[in-house]
Amino acid sequence: MPFQNGMGEQMYVIGLDAGGTKTHAAVIDQNQNIHFSIETGPGNVAVNSEKAKEHIMATIQACINSKYGSLCKSIVLGIAGIEKGHLKSEFKTLVEQHFQLPALILNDAELALYAVLEDENGILAIAGTGSVLIGKKDSTIKMVGGWGHLLGDEGSAYHIGIQALKQLASEIEQGNIQTKLAKALATQYQLPNASAIKEFVYSSTKKEIADTALFVYRRAQMDDTDAKILLEQAGEELAQQAIRLVKQLGLETSSIPIIVKGSLLEKNEFVRNHFTEKLNQFSPGISIVCKNRPTVTGALHAWKNSNDD
Repeated sequence: MPFQNGMGEQMYVIGLDAGGTKTHAAVIDQNQNIHFSIETGPGNVAVNSEKAKEHIMATIQACINSKYGSLCKSIVLGIAGIEKGHLKSEFKTLVEQHFQLPALILNDAELALYAVLEDENGILAIAGTGSVLIGKKDSTIKMVGGWGHLLGDEGSAYHIGIQALKQLASEIEQGNIQTKLAKALATQYQLPNASAIKEFVYSSTKKEIADTALFVYRRAQMDDTDAKILLEQAGEELAQQAIRLVKQLGLETSSIPIIVKGSLLEKNEFVRNHFTEKLNQFSPGISIVCKNRPTVTGALHAWKNSNDD
């Protein structure tokens, strides 16, 4: 095992998951048990590199300062936005020089993939505020989506919110708000005209736009047909991305596990049911599984995989 020394003494790895809302670091043993854990603020380096760096370095330092720190022999970091420019190589150098430990830098989705699949092949579908699908076949890892809200994120809460707002904008432009969903949206968010919609969209954060998807979900629960259609479209888009990934990786369709993560696939039955239905039409052998496992626990298998390559 990579976390035992020659005398059989157990050693530990530091795993770090840095995302858009928080940074979580933990000291993990070879059985994926967490012995020390700490959380701090956002860690997406593509959004605010300096603030993310501050949070990342602080959480690693806290792990080093814990009673397990002297036994930690490597650091595995899953960081949102790390593919931007030369950030990956810059962070690797920064972390290794500062903490004098070997570091492996991944994006946060890849670390999450190792957490739920470990050494198995399959796909992880994440759909919350944003969306991304990532899959593994042996040592090959591929990703579909994950372009961010400006280029894609189809099937995400943000995308659902924007689609609902576009529908309202279209109806206003035609001179009459007609559908129940558009009327309810205009009332709930006080969006009676074009200028109000523009003000709302361009002054809101990504999360605030994504939160409108919860309103769409509640409308669907009230049997609003237009709301249901938007959510089913999200399920369809996520399923099509999953199918694309299955084909790219050449996975055996008779026994593919697809792990789902994020509020839309875990808690929204309209999105999840349509997602499942479309995948079962593609291949009845696909199994949809929900695994709530901390992303940081993927550090062990990510490190093993990098050393096996």
